Amino acid sequence: MLFRRIVMCALLVGALAGLLVSAVQHWQVIPIIAAAEVFEGSAASPESAGPVAATAHDHDHAHVPGDAHVHDEEEWAPQDGTERHLWTAIANVLTAIGFALLLIPAIAAWEHLRGRPPASARTGLLWGAAGWVCVFAVPALGVPPELPGSAAAALGDRQGWWLLAAASGAAGLALLAFVPGRARWLGLAVLALPFVIGAPHLDGGAFAGYGAEAGLQMEVLAGRFFVATSIASAIQWLALGGLSGWAVARWVRPAFGTLSARR
Repeated sequence: MLFRRIVMCALLVGALAGLLVSAVQHWQVIPIIAAAEVFEGSAASPESAGPVAATAHDHDHAHVPGDAHVHDEEEWAPQDGTERHLWTAIANVLTAIGFALLLIPAIAAWEHLRGRPPASARTGLLWGAAGWVCVFAVPALGVPPELPGSAAAALGDRQGWWLLAAASGAAGLALLAFVPGRARWLGLAVLALPFVIGAPHLDGGAFAGYGAEAGLQMEVLAGRFFVATSIASAIQWLALGGLSGWAVARWVRPAFGTLSARR
């Protein structure tokens, strides 16, 4: 019964938070992406843009031995308009459900084991803020959200550093929040670890393959994109946290009481 309630709560919380962030992205983020895609076609070809652009181009279109026809086939992508918005919303909802499946058990376990503070929408906001710091803020300081058409380091390197940054953020905040005494300040060292190692970046910048004017416009769009995605992500995580805390208080806590009574 407890497991079923947690899953049902995660489905509800994830659906609400995913739809909310989809609405925010529709007004804030997607217009910036559309503007960047207009400039994307003005990027210089690999032959004329120098080694940085050529490296990025080769990375995005790497040759797979035995699959010579890959270059001639177009990868599927949703059409602009309703189809694109629909698939974006579906992806957001599924992602939010996954995060809710982590948040709700964590909040419920913390309340059940420690007994304080009792879970509520207000305490859930703190959990949501911590989730935003771990999953978005800390990784974005080293590898910011990327616009379409921007050159970047190898995908595997970026993913590995993102995982390190997210794990360091979670471990660092846990040490600062939950460990008593001076040992908690080790959390600051853990938070700094990914930046001591250094995030992967290409020499020359993300828009070295563009002309001067187009590159400047892309830089402006990149700054706006960072702010917009930060806001959208913060709204998603605060919604996830607040709704998760409310769901724990409303549905999960009574299930714990039922289990205790049976014992």
